[in-house]
Amino acid sequence: MTKWIEVQLIDILEEKGYIRGPFGSALKRGDMKTEGVPVYEQQHAIYNSRQFRYFIDEQKFSEMKRFQVKNNDLIISCSGTVGKVSIIRNDDPKGIISQALLLLRVNTEKILPLYLKYFFSSREGYNAIVSRSSGSVQVNLSKRNVIEQIPVKLPPLSTQQKIVDILSVFDGKIEENEKVNNNLMA
Repeated sequence: MTKWIEVQLIDILEEKGYIRGPFGSALKRGDMKTEGVPVYEQQHAIYNSRQFRYFIDEQKFSEMKRFQVKNNDLIISCSGTVGKVSIIRNDDPKGIISQALLLLRVNTEKILPLYLKYFFSSREGYNAIVSRSSGSVQVNLSKRNVIEQIPVKLPPLSTQQKIVDILSVFDGKIEENEKVNNNLMA
């Protein structure tokens, strides 16, 4: 039997692996272009879509590199619809996150990025984020030190891989069914 341990989110992130989107003054509407480097917004985490409305030029991108997404990063919605999560894939375009997203970069020697995504997509993981959020009219993700303390049950990497493999099959079936449904409605 494999031994599971309970860790805190902070224990499984890379150093500087918790990145909250830039403050509004760092990324203004005037910086937005009709083409260039995409800006990942909440809708990208909520709907797992990759259709972009806003872009920045290369100069602004170089100024905002700290907020750049990389393969296997998790992006999490932080305001209003809190706690929805998506994972950045190899084929996703380079870009930066907006102020409404949280980026988590995990230590892959401890946890598989997809395992953490599935955790946050589960009732337990989603509730862990939402229950730590604040605000009555506009719900917002809580402070960093509160989120970093979220407990995560962690099996060995080999068990994580088995879990990810099984859940990925279900995701594929769901995606396939959604495509069929969309074709029927078209």
